[in-house]
Amino acid sequence: MKKKLFGDKGLLTPYLYLLPHAVFFTIFAFYPVFKGLWISLHRWDVLSGEKSFVGFKNYIDIFLRRNVPAQYYWEALWNTIQFVIYSVPFLVGIALILALLINSVKKGKGFFRTVFFLPTALTVSVVAVIWRWIFNYESGLLNYILYSLFKIKNIPWLTQQPGAWISIVVTTIWWTVGWNMIYFIIGLQNIPEELYEAAKIDGASWWQTFRYITLPSLKPITLFIFVTTVIASFNLFGQSQLMTGGGPGRSTVTVMLHIYNEGFGTNLRMGSASAMAYLTALIMIIVTFIQVRFFTRSE
Repeated sequence: MKKKLFGDKGLLTPYLYLLPHAVFFTIFAFYPVFKGLWISLHRWDVLSGEKSFVGFKNYIDIFLRRNVPAQYYWEALWNTIQFVIYSVPFLVGIALILALLINSVKKGKGFFRTVFFLPTALTVSVVAVIWRWIFNYESGLLNYILYSLFKIKNIPWLTQQPGAWISIVVTTIWWTVGWNMIYFIIGLQNIPEELYEAAKIDGASWWQTFRYITLPSLKPITLFIFVTTVIASFNLFGQSQLMTGGGPGRSTVTVMLHIYNEGFGTNLRMGSASAMAYLTALIMIIVTFIQVRFFTRSE
């Protein structure tokens, strides 16, 4: 019996439904990945139009100490790692606390979820403008409150360390913690109520219930949150660019901001920037693998 290619039971019909997604995926994801890899193997100068093939030279230059852009890259990578260390524990811990509090209330859950999730709807430029005004040295809201209540003189939050990192971390937590909170709430709602009832009958305390029931049950969602939060923190860009300009000095220039400046800023070295981007992607893959192994080592 000859089968039809098209129609309700055609052999090609399922693939026709996938075709629009495949086209967009190829244009906006698949092609850019390999195009960027191709650029990283060239001395790709935007101004002069030079596109000479250099092989792995751009990658090798990253590891040469005498290469100034390479030194800046490793410095920016260390700045990014610092931000990950400063922000991720708060982004996970505060989200879990908020989820526990909201999940425990009997009325107003929807209201509190909306309040804490609402900042995520804002763009990074809006968030940066709001918090740059709050942390402003001369007319900032925070310095005004500190002086009014505690007579503390103005603090240069955005122009000195550790104030610059504090301002960026606080801004990021306020802006993005709502996502992790929602994930934790979903995880809490999927825990069977029978487990808590059994623990209550056995006389377990709140801490014992939290330690032996809630945390183990949240392990899969915690892994997802932790991995995605680390990846998002590695991609820090807008807050550093718009709030501190990478300063003071270069102390808040993150790896993404440095790659942007290398490829689209004053240097316009697209080949070098692409090589740095792919090396950073490899580092993020390794970090993600280590996280997954750490969370799943018992299994």
